[in-house]
Amino acid sequence: MEKNGIGTDASISVHINNICERNYVQVQAGRKLVPTTLGITLVRGYQTIDPDLCLPDIRSFIEQQITLIAKGQVDHCHVVQHVIQQFKQKFSYFVKKIEDMDALFEAQFSTLTDSGRILSKCGKCLRYMKYISAQPSRLYCGTCEEVYYLPPKGTIKLYKELSCPLDNFELLICSMPGPDGKSFPLCPYCYSNPPFEGIETLIITAKTGTSGKIGKGAGMPCNLCPHPTCPNSLVSQGVCACPECSGTLVLDPVSAPRWRLCCNMCNCLVFLAHGAHRISTTKERCPECDSSIIEVDFNKKTTPLEDGTTLHRGCILCDELLHSLVEMKHGRSFKHMSSRGRGRGARKGGYRGRGRGGGKMTDPKMSFRDF
Repeated sequence: MEKNGIGTDASISVHINNICERNYVQVQAGRKLVPTTLGITLVRGYQTIDPDLCLPDIRSFIEQQITLIAKGQVDHCHVVQHVIQQFKQKFSYFVKKIEDMDALFEAQFSTLTDSGRILSKCGKCLRYMKYISAQPSRLYCGTCEEVYYLPPKGTIKLYKELSCPLDNFELLICSMPGPDGKSFPLCPYCYSNPPFEGIETLIITAKTGTSGKIGKGAGMPCNLCPHPTCPNSLVSQGVCACPECSGTLVLDPVSAPRWRLCCNMCNCLVFLAHGAHRISTTKERCPECDSSIIEVDFNKKTTPLEDGTTLHRGCILCDELLHSLVEMKHGRSFKHMSSRGRGRGARKGGYRGRGRGGGKMTDPKMSFRDF
């Protein structure tokens, strides 16, 4: 405490007594202070939301200002006004993020953690995380003491042991209930912490389109991710614009043999060639409508191709054969949307990864270091 300029000879003992009485630490043999589970979880929550709150900088800064006021070097009213403004800003930000603190305490002290089952690997420590299915469903990493929220509905399973190229977390697949329920892959970390600036607008649109509000399970699944090279992202799996909304129809990776496209914004489903052996997207684009060209490997016994071949490539909007096999549900009509293409043209370049250029961002927490 002396090294960081916290407290005085009279107050240091009071600080130590306070954290002992609050059960944040325990005094053990040799006059050692050992943090309790409560203390560790509390600090971990502060670090997750606003690291300044558990660092000595704030207390040290205030005591430095008090010393300068006593020496007549700074104005008392100016310091008080600045400190109040900073704490108001930090309090408002903390309240908005309080669910992160609640999740840590619930995962650490609730018996739900004991009942959770091992599911996937954490990309940070490479240890397995526990899946807690009770609402709000989430993953908990006991090593990192991190909580990652998952979609509130649907069945969560490991997705082919694939990993996210951004953070190395193992991917999961979420399957909604019912014969017409959508399925989509997601990265637990990206879902809870979207790594692209501007993606929050799409998340809000996708969530409020059905539920009317944003909940703990609101996040960025792979069908909203604009990563340019990931094989599971919107860029790779998106096919064309949704005829019902401003979203994009994305190939459902686990829908075989009833292959289908699912809108990443609404409940629109477009069924493709029934019984096909395999359907996949390609990097080719339709010259007429800018949709993705898909590759269909038909079943040998039911192939509609005249020469008996099974492999066919084309645009589901412009190719007569593929368009004739299309069936739409939960929508008005499936018309030729040549002017909208894949539904991503207007957004091209609209996302920015962390740390890439852009204008100066305002820190919502504010910092005492800038005073």
